[in-house]
Amino acid sequence: MTSARFHTSVACVFLLPVLVLLQSCTESASVETVSVSLKSAETFQYPTVSGDEEGARISIQPRHSSTSEIRRNAATNWIATFVYQPTAGFVGADDAALEVMTGSDGASPPMNVKTIVFHFDVHN
Repeated sequence: MTSARFHTSVACVFLLPVLVLLQSCTESASVETVSVSLKSAETFQYPTVSGDEEGARISIQPRHSSTSEIRRNAATNWIATFVYQPTAGFVGADDAALEVMTGSDGASPPMNVKTIVFHFDVHN
């Protein structure tokens, strides 16, 4: 059983970058990279889109977070906002990715998908 878990983990490690690369090769997709430096006790917020037909989702979860979510409520003025807070005491590098979908007319799926990749440098 341990061997099967190991092989599954190894396959995921090698397939994830391939999937990200294939996804970034589509014509309607664009990629933005955001580098963030923050203290281990800080919370980072990144507003994305606000329209009723627009949306955002986390496509790659950070590995060292106590909070990693999209909030869209009165506190964010109904803007889909990515909220990240590192695990207490964590210092080092962490990464996450979002997909931001726009261009829907309400009857069809979004026409544009933008990927935002976050590189976090968490320090004391």
